[in-house]
Amino acid sequence: MNLKTILDEYFLIANELFRQNFLNIGLGSLSLKIKADQMLINKKNKHYLEEDFIKNVHILHENMAWEEASEDVKIHAEIYKLHSNTKAIAHIFPPNTMTFAEIHHLFLNPLDFTGKKYLNKIPIIEIGNIKEWEENKEFIIAKNLTENNIVIIKGFGVFIKTRDIREIIKLAAVMENSAFILLNSHH
Repeated sequence: MNLKTILDEYFLIANELFRQNFLNIGLGSLSLKIKADQMLINKKNKHYLEEDFIKNVHILHENMAWEEASEDVKIHAEIYKLHSNTKAIAHIFPPNTMTFAEIHHLFLNPLDFTGKKYLNKIPIIEIGNIKEWEENKEFIIAKNLTENNIVIIKGFGVFIKTRDIREIIKLAAVMENSAFILLNSHH
């Protein structure tokens, strides 16, 4: 795949995540692995329509480029290191999913057919000790993505890892719809 096609795909997904209000300026992140040791990731406090929205950073070695990248860059790098088949990662804030996580415990288990077809039971993790979380969040998130491609962190967002960047939108939409159904069902 050439660079223009890669960038077009990245911006298509970024646009949809912004449009759905799952990603916003300074809130959330989207990365795409372009080589075994390099990823594109959004910059801090940038809108996807800004010319310099993305940064190419090295996955294995922290360097000056990391300073401009999203504050999630360490989390993304750790996920890519632990899950070598992963090609794309999103840290998003879908409102129904976040609401469901705050009032329910342990899992988001879809009731709807589409949710059951595309999603496993999604783990919901809670931040216990904030100091420990800040020191270990990249390892906690990467580890929790071993059994599932999605993990919900109460009050912190949702991480999705996929082998295809377009799959992020599908999984996010299905998850958000399933959360809406769960919130509005009498189950």
